[in-house]
Amino acid sequence: MSSSHANALPPVGRRGRPTQPTVELLILAAPMIGMTVSRMLMGFIDFAMVSQLGTAAQAAISPSALLLFTIACVGMGMAQGVQTFVAQADGRGEPWRAGGYVWQTIHIALLATLGSAPIALFTPHWFPTLGFIGQHPADVQQMEIDFLALALWSIGPMTACAGLESFYNGIRRPIIGLVAVLASLAAIWLGNWVLIFGHLGFPAMGIAGSGVATVLAWCVRLAVLAVPLFWPAIDRRYHTRRSFRPSAEKLADIVRVGGPVSVQWLVDIGAWLVFLELMMPPYQKAAMAGANLAIQYMHLSFMPALGVGLALTTQVGNAIGACQPDQADLRVHVARRVIIGYMGLIAVVFVLAGEPLSELLCFEPDAVLRASVISASVYMLLWSALFQMSDAMCITYSFAARGAGDTRVPAVLFFVCCWGIFVAGGYSLVWLAPQWGFHGPWAMCALYIIVLGGLLWQRWRSGVWRTIQLFKAEPVAAVIAPAEGAPLPVGAQLDPHV
Repeated sequence: MSSSHANALPPVGRRGRPTQPTVELLILAAPMIGMTVSRMLMGFIDFAMVSQLGTAAQAAISPSALLLFTIACVGMGMAQGVQTFVAQADGRGEPWRAGGYVWQTIHIALLATLGSAPIALFTPHWFPTLGFIGQHPADVQQMEIDFLALALWSIGPMTACAGLESFYNGIRRPIIGLVAVLASLAAIWLGNWVLIFGHLGFPAMGIAGSGVATVLAWCVRLAVLAVPLFWPAIDRRYHTRRSFRPSAEKLADIVRVGGPVSVQWLVDIGAWLVFLELMMPPYQKAAMAGANLAIQYMHLSFMPALGVGLALTTQVGNAIGACQPDQADLRVHVARRVIIGYMGLIAVVFVLAGEPLSELLCFEPDAVLRASVISASVYMLLWSALFQMSDAMCITYSFAARGAGDTRVPAVLFFVCCWGIFVAGGYSLVWLAPQWGFHGPWAMCALYIIVLGGLLWQRWRSGVWRTIQLFKAEPVAAVIAPAEGAPLPVGAQLDPHV
């Protein structure tokens, strides 16, 4: 193992300069942050262009897109498990293992396509039940059906993209994923412009055109991500051309690590759906609008932090694969400082500038209602500021645990805290303590994140992750190294014999 120790990154504080690991993290995270932020823009483009069709279309697109993502996240979360195996294989000095794992995510995507096909085909039959439960107006419901019946065909490409992006993140080539996301943004804008409104000789399809554009955009993204798999340099190191066959063992590995990630996604999305659809409506329109407004600003806080978390997953995986758990712990401490620093700054902004921020996005013409929405949003941003630091802990330690392959217990903690405190507690206060107003559910939200952050920190601190072994055999030559041709991490040198 001498090579692994020789190639270890310098400890924080060497020569009194703790910047090298931080710079390494930020360089790796920058494209991933761009990816997470760009994903937000994809939904915004859809919303902005469909909204031009009228109020009914505007009311239909957001819940439809959220339902589409909820169904897709089952396969997408699972496919993300590949990042852990790829990063650890690279750290072990056995990068050729990675190709077989990334191809299993393509097979998962094929299964997702087969599973979602009946859902798409029979959308007009099953969706009216949801529309009845949610009391959707007839015109809104029809538009939701028109969109989903077509957009649901994107689930296969969405799953494949999640796997391929995770592969490139794991081998320290996130710029490929960023390019793919930017290409998909251009594709969905062009597709919407052509198909929604009927340009370039195409018929105007309305919101159904947005459904087609969604499928096309994800296919463009998949095509951009697939091409580098066949590059000679990537194939030489990761065997991506020759490892395409299904492998029950590798597939089971990905499901074992990625399955709990899917659960976390479902738990989180489901909780916020309940929050917006069941907890806020009893407090009337101002609270509902204020909550939506506050959540838009919360995206600016946690989306960039998720990009840093993705980079941390790769770093932890590399270090553990190289049999250097102390280096993994070091990277976690560095990432925690970065994420807490950023989200702490956002918390200060929420406290000091909550009112002007709320005024910026509130377009209500009625002066009385506008004042109520802004007032509600300001209070909600204060609640959000309260749990920003704890949310930073949640992001840091959940992504660190993912890099170590420790996903089952964190998923259980997410479920218990999210639905036991946030959903059950928040919904109970709506009816048991109506005098608290919307502060009751928001207080439960803050409590949930604070408790979860502490539990995830304690889980990492326990050191259980040090005992997890994803690969049975000892590594051939452990080394923390990026992909061939990629820039080296600051302070690291490749072993020329690997």
